[in-house]
Amino acid sequence: MPATPNRTELEEAIYRHLSLQLAHEMTEGTLYVKVTDLEPVTWPTDSKQFRAGLFLSVPLLGADRTKLDQALARVRKGFKRNEILPGWNVEVSDEKTYSRRDDEIGAVLLTLPVVLTLERR
Repeated sequence: MPATPNRTELEEAIYRHLSLQLAHEMTEGTLYVKVTDLEPVTWPTDSKQFRAGLFLSVPLLGADRTKLDQALARVRKGFKRNEILPGWNVEVSDEKTYSRRDDEIGAVLLTLPVVLTLERR
């Protein structure tokens, strides 16, 4: 198995990529990025892929799904262009948005869950 990227490093790389993309655009509100630990794909048994969850969230009060969709599009493009995680092929598939209370942030968030499947190039 190849060494996997660190969850925190991946989270920071996505934040960095999004902040660079958004620096020249005036956007209001906060975008939260959270990545789960990367785990090896167990089927097929000889798989060299890893899977992680990516959660893009905005505060629910005044939430606009458009901001989540734009952030996801930027993340997809960043992975495709090898700008976020050089040396890795990353497949991105999103799920249905939902609202949730985040006690760490202390707010109700609109969250777009995304599944990342990674494989070393």
